[in-house]
Amino acid sequence: MGTTTELLEGFAQLLADAGLAAWNPTGVYADDTLGIFMKLMPTSPDRAVTLTIVDTTDDPTMPLGAKMLQVRGRGAPGDPTDVDDILDPIFTALHGLTGVTFGSQTVIQCLRRISAPMGMDQSKRWERADQFYLDVDAPPSTLRPDRGAW
Repeated sequence: MGTTTELLEGFAQLLADAGLAAWNPTGVYADDTLGIFMKLMPTSPDRAVTLTIVDTTDDPTMPLGAKMLQVRGRGAPGDPTDVDDILDPIFTALHGLTGVTFGSQTVIQCLRRISAPMGMDQSKRWERADQFYLDVDAPPSTLRPDRGAW
């Protein structure tokens, strides 16, 4: 499993364990279930959460890096605050999170930097995207050994 997948699945499981959304690696949910998806917002169910990891910076000599976790939410049709009801508790669960290990990586800290309303789609479902910046202790490599390459 790659490091991006470790983080995505780790955060999905963390949110599911907190009771904030359902996580099924197959991405199949009942229409009335708030499900977590990877990278792409599906057309259904109406209420959904999508997680995406974006690499931002990596230390060239040590296995430390910064990544951005985008948490995108979509609410029920015609209810402009439903997406906030979905993402506000996720903010509470993630902002300030420290020392969590997912596979071979440890998230040193997780801090939200921005929360952006994204309007509504053609089905009148309001969307929002929250971006969390992560400091991550990654697995060491030949060029980025555990105690640095200097």
